[in-house]
Amino acid sequence: MKKCIAFCIVLLVVLAGCQHKNPNNTLFSGENSVYFWRTWYSINDYERQFLSDNHIQTRYIRFFDVEPNHGWRDDDKCVPVATISFDNEESFDNVHVVPVVFITPEAIVEYESFTDHLAHRIYAMCVKNKLEINEVQFDCDWTKSTRDAYFQFLIDVRKALKTYFEKDIAISSTIRLHQLAQTPPEVDYGVLMCYNTGDFKNFNTKNAILDIKDVKPYAKYLKKYQLPLKLALPCYSWDVEFDATKKFVRLNRSPHEWYDTTQLKNLGGGLYEITGDDIPDKAVKYVRHEEVSAETILQVKSLVEKSYGKMPVVLYHLDSVQLSKYNPDEIKAFFD
Repeated sequence: MKKCIAFCIVLLVVLAGCQHKNPNNTLFSGENSVYFWRTWYSINDYERQFLSDNHIQTRYIRFFDVEPNHGWRDDDKCVPVATISFDNEESFDNVHVVPVVFITPEAIVEYESFTDHLAHRIYAMCVKNKLEINEVQFDCDWTKSTRDAYFQFLIDVRKALKTYFEKDIAISSTIRLHQLAQTPPEVDYGVLMCYNTGDFKNFNTKNAILDIKDVKPYAKYLKKYQLPLKLALPCYSWDVEFDATKKFVRLNRSPHEWYDTTQLKNLGGGLYEITGDDIPDKAVKYVRHEEVSAETILQVKSLVEKSYGKMPVVLYHLDSVQLSKYNPDEIKAFFD
């Protein structure tokens, strides 16, 4: 009997250790959410109807990016760029707004130089645009070499935000697939980014936005990942452009609409060749158009949830052109 009791105790301890941390239920709700990743906050009729039809109350709105100072200002090591502006006609009644700040890996090592300024900037933008917030999210592609700086920044910025807002502000963080193998940051919850999973600069990449083969190696880390997670899924497309030597030229986030013209040869698999006799060597010669099918999105969602469990979903991002490529049943399946 004593051996049985001892075994049960050990089993309970092991099982408890494998459970994900319980999130703050007031923040970590199962409600549908979207990212907004443009520099002008204004939504059209389609997007407004999309939000209503899918009962989306939480909007993760990118406020600005932080990157190293490239010399245009002498007094700061890092500077904010691509700051969002708001349409004064837009209403945020009954909307849970979460400001998002993207910080480059090169900038995060200088976090001590900008943490307080960053917190004040978020506060000032909220006051100016009459936004009531309870949470801020940070997005940084940290690695082992920058992990300590990012983790300490999260601790320090929580204190700074409390000073300006005069209340506790919850902190969430994006989590990239490769970060699942690392210790989680000290945040209230994370958003697992299941997009941008491949190397878009590689000519031989099939789809850098999302490919299930890029996700599978990381699924094993989800079973014991000690942080509550939401799941971010991609609803967007882009063009990746290469020169005649198949060297990467640029990433075009506003895909062209000329794939059926006589100037392009369809090579299959989303790859196109620009035809013509007078194309300079360094000019764009090949274009790889990438978008993600509903089938692939649902396969990845199923794979991830088999390892982790049911996860609230955040779609990236609110854009009528991109979202209209999916029918209402597919969107519903993404959220379900």
